[in-house]
Amino acid sequence: MGTTIRTSTATVMLAAVVILPGLAPASAAADVHRGDCGPCRLSDDRVCLMVARGKQGNSWRVTVHLHIPHQRGHDRAFAAGLVGTGGHVWLERRHVGHIRTLGRITAEGDAIVSQGQYHSVYDGPGYRTRACGDAKGGRLRACTAWH
Repeated sequence: MGTTIRTSTATVMLAAVVILPGLAPASAAADVHRGDCGPCRLSDDRVCLMVARGKQGNSWRVTVHLHIPHQRGHDRAFAAGLVGTGGHVWLERRHVGHIRTLGRITAEGDAIVSQGQYHSVYDGPGYRTRACGDAKGGRLRACTAWH
């Protein structure tokens, strides 16, 4: 009995940890997977974060990467995503409690999108950024963790 209670408590705590970092309701869905970029990391990335949502098998899947290269003394950010034709990729920047969307690109043709914001330096005090994407019609919205 004691083992069952401890296991259930640990499972509930783990579920809370998995759900809390997203902050946005769509990002807190059970099928959202976050981590680093793994093999998709670029050679000049200081940080690379990834989010995937949906199932690969039914072709409804959104995968977005946040790339943070360090250039000329500042962290810059850009997003790249595989979102399907008609899907979108964008960057969000948070400062002093305000969230601003930095561009929004619609995927056409091969459905791979890159949203660059090299002019957008976000590494000042209190600035954070994340990459987001969705499938056509706003389905399967997912965002990386804030960096």
